[in-house]
Amino acid sequence: MQEIDMIAKAFNDAIFFHAFFMYFMPLPFIINLYTLFTQKDYIKINRKIWFVMPMIFFLITVAFFSGIFVMAMQHFVIDSRVFLMIVGVLFIFIGEIFRIKKLKIAKTKESLMIKYLKYCKILYIIDLLFCISIYFAVKF
Repeated sequence: MQEIDMIAKAFNDAIFFHAFFMYFMPLPFIINLYTLFTQKDYIKINRKIWFVMPMIFFLITVAFFSGIFVMAMQHFVIDSRVFLMIVGVLFIFIGEIFRIKKLKIAKTKESLMIKYLKYCKILYIIDLLFCISIYFAVKF
């Protein structure tokens, strides 16, 4: 009986750890959107977005590994909520990779930089809405 209680406690702790860090997931997108809409200097915008990027990748990594751990404790059963979380993490990860690739090209011309900033605004709005929708889908 004590072993079952310990397993249940470990499972609850793993879910708490996963959820705790995922509450911070919208924060980098809010910071980047604030930067994109308030700053006008391209160098300052890129510097601030580049500064926030490690936080995004850290949160993606925590989401991935803690999610795998929680899934393993559930014997890798994937329901609609878990599927939505996997899609969300993959979308954010792939979006950031494409953003970095676009930045390398956008540095060459101002017209490309304007398109890149528009892409960033759209990407971060979608990421933020995705995070919020995942939160509500899991809670309700």
